[in-house]
Amino acid sequence: MISYRILKKEDNKILNNLLQLYLHDISNYFPIDFDSEKCIYLYDDLNKYFDSSNNYALLFTDDDLTIGFTLIDKIDDEYIVQEMFILNNYKNKGYGEECIRKVFDDFKGNWVIKSLPNSPKSENFWNKTIKNYTNDSYSIERIGKYNRAVFRFNNLEK
Repeated sequence: MISYRILKKEDNKILNNLLQLYLHDISNYFPIDFDSEKCIYLYDDLNKYFDSSNNYALLFTDDDLTIGFTLIDKIDDEYIVQEMFILNNYKNKGYGEECIRKVFDDFKGNWVIKSLPNSPKSENFWNKTIKNYTNDSYSIERIGKYNRAVFRFNNLEK
C-alpha cells in the first residue's frame, strides 16, 4: 500500500541519500553544483525541512519499501512542491501520481508545482497528474530562462 510519512531530523541521512540520486538524475537537464572533494551534489538549505512547521520533507513508501520523496514549502497560503523524486524502478508505473495525490488529499489549499526545467517528461507528468486530480481545473504559466512550467490549482473544495 502506498503511503507517506513526514521526515524528522533523525531521518536527515535518508533524505540526503535520496537527494543525491535525484540531483544526479536532474543534472541531465541543467547544471547542478557538485563538490568534487566530497563527491556529492550540493543542495541549498535542506535543514529547513527539519526545523520549521511550514516546510515538509515526505518519504513515499510502498508497504515498507522506500520509493521516493517530495519537498514542500508552505509560504503564506500556498503549498509549493519544490522537488519530487521517484526511484527509477518505480517510475512509469503510476506510483508518482498515486503518491502525490495522497499528499494533495491531505494538504488542502492553493498549490504551486514547478516542473523540472528542460524536462518534457516532468512537465508531461505534472500536466497529466494535475489535470486528472483537478478535473482540468488548473492553470499553467511559463517562467524564467528555461521557460519552466508552473502549475497552480486549489483543492479546498475537493
